[in-house]
Amino acid sequence: MRAFVDDFTAWITGPTAQSNREGIEAIIRDALDWETRSGATFNVQETAIIHFTRTIYKTDAQPFTIKGQIVKPQDHVKILGVLMDTKLKYKEHIWRAASKGLEAAMELKRLRGLSPSTARQLFTCTVAPVVDYASNVWMHACKNKLAGPINRIQRVAAQAIVGTFLTVATSVAEAEAHIASAQDRFWRRAIKLWTDIHTLPYTNPLRRNTSQMRKFRKSHRSPLYQVADTLKDIAMDELETINPFTLTPWENRVQTVTNEPTTTRRNANDDIICIAVSSSARNGLVGVGGAATLPASAYGTPKLGTFSSTLGSRSEQNPYSGELAAIERALGTLPTFRSSRIELSTRNKAAVLAIRHARRQSGQRHICQIYQSIRELRRNGNTVSIRWFPAREENKLWEIAKGNAKHATRQGAAPEVQMPRMRSTTLNVARSKRDSGNHLPDKVGAHSKRVDAALPGKHTQLLYDHLSHKEAAKLAQLRTGMARLNGYLHRIGVAPSDQCACGQANETVDHFLFRCTKWTAYRRKMLECTDTQRSNISFYLGGKSPSDKNDWTPDMAAVRATIRFAMATGRLDTNEPQAD
Repeated sequence: MRAFVDDFTAWITGPTAQSNREGIEAIIRDALDWETRSGATFNVQETAIIHFTRTIYKTDAQPFTIKGQIVKPQDHVKILGVLMDTKLKYKEHIWRAASKGLEAAMELKRLRGLSPSTARQLFTCTVAPVVDYASNVWMHACKNKLAGPINRIQRVAAQAIVGTFLTVATSVAEAEAHIASAQDRFWRRAIKLWTDIHTLPYTNPLRRNTSQMRKFRKSHRSPLYQVADTLKDIAMDELETINPFTLTPWENRVQTVTNEPTTTRRNANDDIICIAVSSSARNGLVGVGGAATLPASAYGTPKLGTFSSTLGSRSEQNPYSGELAAIERALGTLPTFRSSRIELSTRNKAAVLAIRHARRQSGQRHICQIYQSIRELRRNGNTVSIRWFPAREENKLWEIAKGNAKHATRQGAAPEVQMPRMRSTTLNVARSKRDSGNHLPDKVGAHSKRVDAALPGKHTQLLYDHLSHKEAAKLAQLRTGMARLNGYLHRIGVAPSDQCACGQANETVDHFLFRCTKWTAYRRKMLECTDTQRSNISFYLGGKSPSDKNDWTPDMAAVRATIRFAMATGRLDTNEPQAD
């Protein structure tokens, strides 16, 4: 039998490479001694030694001897798929990531005829992961010249998705293709990592060292320093703690129902303890409420019990955590019953599924307390089930619970106890804080800004997703201004003149759409789309003009008419002659 052991990486720190030499030699001796005792074999050819320092005099080129072979210190090594150089500049890794990402983007571009929505999904699944691997480590070094190859991948991807030219500015191409910029993707991953680190138990050394990552240093900063500095206003230390597991594998899970057919149920039943819980998020608060009908056998007549509590602010809690907190309180405050059937109802399906499949997730503290209460109830012979019911099903008990939850979020209400911040809510707040804003950079995309004041925005996905690739390419040319028209072709040295073949003016997008006399017959259907917006380039190209209201949406009928006009003229096709 042959077994393979993964890479082993040892780290030694000291003021200079010479001072670390004794420690490195000790590690080599210990490793070879373990090799002899265990029967394992170290591959000397794949053994690498590197000194990390940005000061030349601190390095050392003296080789080491391992099993009679000379091993010289290298200028870069691969650790867990990341190429790390001696100065930790990550140039080699960024170039390698850009090369692999460009190769994947070119393969995507070769898939002809894909719709924009399909091409965008393929980019997200096949291109972005290749580039983004381990970006938390090297994203701080990806700037200036090193960002150029990464941006080229974005432009090639945009060309594959909607057909923009490679000469279109990166930010404009990303906005038209409705893909996140590389930096935005890097930041989303880094913010998630930074948030997840703060949910680790404090026994984890990575969690204990977050304060060191936040320290300001002119040199030798942590790769996560930028993230820590950007999110310094968010109290990450107040985050919930999420342990590696919630329940032991052998513990019986509570019975849950998420697909039961709608049936009419009695709110009061001599044999069933019915409980309904709800949460409310309004007025910047999250509140919980509950109601329960206790059986007549315990009190002579059926009794209604209720509770209401303010959980916390909306920036710290969410309806999901509120629902879990309500279930925790409802089960934890029940009177002592024996051999009873307890049925808890809620409209929050996510909470029911989280309790059924308890794992390492947000709200783990509430789930643990819920199962603790269920254990105590089971010891007394009770059975517990948690049921989700759809909104269309009437439940008077739930309506009472909802009213109690709304009472907890009234104006002026305050939390009774400070609860830990939820990871999911804090993550959303952190990402929105980093949001670069809905605008294109200054001095970039003048034509695009004139056509569409809402760039970048979600409406571009609506514009392109229902078009074929050929139709999307025509629309992208007109919206970016970089089209196969003489005005642009002359600017890049392809056409001898910027004059239109009609001889009346420069051939720009506006002239082509509204004024060129060559295409008057083709233009009739396009102009019939409106009586008030004629000559409005924003209207015909699905953009927002400054006079449009905030609830504006693109007129897809006008956009499709414009595309049909452009395709009928053949002017934007590759083989169309530049002048008659």
